[in-house]
Amino acid sequence: MKAIQILGEKSVTVIEKEKPQLQTGEVLVKINYVGFCGSDLSTFLGKNPMVKLPVIPGHEIGAVVEAVAPGVPESIKPGTACTVNPYTNCGYCPSCRNGRPNACQFNQTFGVQRNGAMSDYIAVPWQKVIADEAISSRDFTVLFS
Repeated sequence: MKAIQILGEKSVTVIEKEKPQLQTGEVLVKINYVGFCGSDLSTFLGKNPMVKLPVIPGHEIGAVVEAVAPGVPESIKPGTACTVNPYTNCGYCPSCRNGRPNACQFNQTFGVQRNGAMSDYIAVPWQKVIADEAISSRDFTVLFS
């Protein structure tokens, strides 16, 4: 599959990489839309001090559930439009214990500290998927960007 990768300041390329293989509890999402936001632009311009290069940018996602692995609730079904919460959190640090998982001291955001969604597919834990049959993948990108 294809992905866009930022190599360094003002250096970007298209790469080929393996399609993700699902592990228990994961969802494979087919990416339809990705917003290119200010943090992606800062990374491209070499002005994002938190980024780990090279990186695949993109965390404002409009996608469709492609497949689900064992351990995923039945409410997440293939063919359903979705977006993805782009943050990781430990659940144990002070921020997590105070209900602020987005400020987790061990957070790794898509497109910053770990590869993002400017690719054909990504695999994510089912808990990070926000799916809704009544909304389009394009609308998810508009709502969450």
